[in-house]
Amino acid sequence: MSKESRNIVRLIARGQTNKFGNLVYDYGNKLLIAGLGAKAGFYMSLYQSGETIVGIIFDLIGGVFADTRDRKRILVVTDLLAALATFIVWLLFSTRNAALLVVVNIVLAILYAFNSPTYKAIVKDLLSKANIYRYNSYSKTISEFISVVSPLLGMFLISALGFRAGMLVNAASFLISAAIEWRFEPIVTPKPRSALKRSTLAAMRQGFGYIWHDRELMVVLVASSLINFFFAGYEFALPFTNQMGHFAHLYAYILIAESVGNIIGATLNGLWGKDLSLRQYSHFLLGVALPIVILPFVSFHWLVPVVLCGLSSGFMTVFNVQMFSSLQTTVAAEYLGRVFSVIFTVAILFMPVGTFFFATFSHTSWLIFSWVGAGELVVYLVMVAVIRSGHR
Repeated sequence: MSKESRNIVRLIARGQTNKFGNLVYDYGNKLLIAGLGAKAGFYMSLYQSGETIVGIIFDLIGGVFADTRDRKRILVVTDLLAALATFIVWLLFSTRNAALLVVVNIVLAILYAFNSPTYKAIVKDLLSKANIYRYNSYSKTISEFISVVSPLLGMFLISALGFRAGMLVNAASFLISAAIEWRFEPIVTPKPRSALKRSTLAAMRQGFGYIWHDRELMVVLVASSLINFFFAGYEFALPFTNQMGHFAHLYAYILIAESVGNIIGATLNGLWGKDLSLRQYSHFLLGVALPIVILPFVSFHWLVPVVLCGLSSGFMTVFNVQMFSSLQTTVAAEYLGRVFSVIFTVAILFMPVGTFFFATFSHTSWLIFSWVGAGELVVYLVMVAVIRSGHR
């Protein structure tokens, strides 16, 4: 097996191990919080928005570290610390101290702010351009198979062993991820990171400057931040769908349907075998918005929301795979970590606002989804208009 093939296998194994642990952990935590009665909305807002606010603060610094430090070492150290944090919450948690979930989630978000841009940037160190598209399609497809299994396994684990089981599973997943990352093999000898070190503020300015002079990156940046405002409302509302639909496992089935939609989207993207332009792949946002717009008006049976959420998620997958692959192949390697961190920082900038905004809506009404979908539809229409004006 060639070095790049080994790297693809390791990248996928690491990503999916990490994803599995996080999904089981997050699924259990959100169900636990949603069952806290009158305090549920308050804790859900803190749980969801806390990690977003941390991301806004730390993502830019994480991107600088990804470009100026040893990327493999950053991944290993942050995953080991995440394993320790989730193991501690497993030891100490009880339903009387639900705030501990919020605190540990913030700690994990800080570590993720360094881990995420580094993981995305290291792909260019490990794979050639042709294999980056191949890896992203394979990874997304396998990732969604994991997403199908995780809610089901999470449901059984939590029913049999309680909410703390997800915490222990997540701690183990971080440990396995760190072991896999240690075996990554760069395809070229990387530049000594010490030679690239510079002040954090100067490095940030260079990252912003790189994006500012690229019109397409700016369009992606603004559209992502607006889409995520409404997506925050969608994520906030999902754990309450059990109450909306009067069906005990609706939330789990929606998560599974989203994963099935993502598998189909990633598979179709891989079969195309080509990258699309921003003008082409932006139209997939229409497929993201429309199913959510109509959801409240056709939710007469629990199966309808399941199908519509899965359809919307599938279109979002195609959009995201195309966007990430385009960034990983076109952005200069020495700027990649900062470009990713800037894009993700600005993209999540309005998510806390979105979370608290939609927390004012009724937790038991399907109408919240119509507002989410309508907002995403407006973002799509404005994005298409801006892209067209740039091609005249």
